[in-house]
Amino acid sequence: SRNPVKTVVFEGHTGVALFMVLSGFIFMTGAVDREVSYGRFMVNRLLRIYPLYLVLLFVAVSTRRGSFQLGPFLQAILPLGNYTAIGGAWGAMFWAVSLEMQFYLLFPLLLRLLTRGGPATLVRIIAAMLALRTLAYLADPGGVDLNWLTYYTIVGRIDQFLLGMLAGWVFVKHRHRLGPGLLTVSVVLAVAMLWAFNQAHGYADPKWWRVGWVDVEGAVWAAVIASYVAVLERRAGLLSRGVARLGETSYSIYLLHFVIVSRIATSRLVLHLGGAVSTAVLTAVVVVVPGTVALAFLTYYAIERPFLALRVRYLRDQPQPESPAQPGATLPGGPAQPGATLPGGPAQPGPAQPGGPAQPVPAQPGGPAQPGGPAQPGPAQPGGPVQPGGPAQPGPAGVLDPPAEQATAVPAGSGGAADDGRPPVPMPRGSVLR
Repeated sequence: SRNPVKTVVFEGHTGVALFMVLSGFIFMTGAVDREVSYGRFMVNRLLRIYPLYLVLLFVAVSTRRGSFQLGPFLQAILPLGNYTAIGGAWGAMFWAVSLEMQFYLLFPLLLRLLTRGGPATLVRIIAAMLALRTLAYLADPGGVDLNWLTYYTIVGRIDQFLLGMLAGWVFVKHRHRLGPGLLTVSVVLAVAMLWAFNQAHGYADPKWWRVGWVDVEGAVWAAVIASYVAVLERRAGLLSRGVARLGETSYSIYLLHFVIVSRIATSRLVLHLGGAVSTAVLTAVVVVVPGTVALAFLTYYAIERPFLALRVRYLRDQPQPESPAQPGATLPGGPAQPGATLPGGPAQPGPAQPGGPAQPVPAQPGGPAQPGGPAQPGPAQPGGPVQPGGPAQPGPAGVLDPPAEQATAVPAGSGGAADDGRPPVPMPRGSVLR
């Protein structure tokens, strides 16, 4: 289409790229400068994703008698559903869920790399993946399906998840620099990007440049998301609270919408209005969206929500460096050593002086130590090693993330501040990512 606005509809597949970037962004904004418990994180991911996923998987394999195959079924559960097809319209979105689960398996490890090596670590991974995709294409130009490689596999999509993580890091560290100007520019770039992709027939006739297009697409959406969230959090209101409410059912909406779309597309419920774009928009607004949202609310409250209450905390603050030991008396010719022995024998603490702690009475050179009484315990330093004569005291406990991964969204959440003291990110409470 020559109309840039219409290309946003025609190239609607870019919504997958937007979702992949958003996934990395949301997880990163809550985890900057914190540690993730891998096991607890994965428990939460399973509780968030699998209840509804498994229900629909069994619906998918039960709708056609005699069509069950163990191989694709196990692939869908593992999750490797993006490498197989199962369930027709019911399983049409399973591939994206499997891809997300693959990201979840890597996120705690990627977070540790970012914490230790900085953003440049993730940039190097993106560069390496781009080089590998390029090599794969050059090694077999006629045999590589670029649409499959870049759209359906982690080899093509991992860059977008990483770009989302980088956008989350920038947002947390430099949100004051993200304003309406950047949002306007990034939205214009997004429309221009989709128009250029459409004019080049990027999906219908993929060329070599598709190996790097995922990075262009991901970078533009990362700028849109980071700037949008920065602007939105300064403008709390009724609209954002309504979006948060709808966001609770976003996962159900995603998994169910294709079943409803495929049924309506072959029925008399299509509302015709002018051209194909106008017809699609009208039918979606009047028929598809209301029907999908209604069913999604039912599956959310009946299937998803009971399991969401079982989620646990998985974030903790990074441990602080231990306090250094308190030095003892300075000896001639060297630095103070705690508990140092003077010539002639070990130092014995003497009686306490009025107004101060007990002072050690040094032994006389060449003779036995002078009695001074038993050692008195010194004060323990919080979080530091044990001091001579006293037991170690525990340091301050780490602060954990909000229970059950509840969103601390402002304005899209409860209206409160994040538990970790950081300005919260306005994300839907029930999002598939929370």
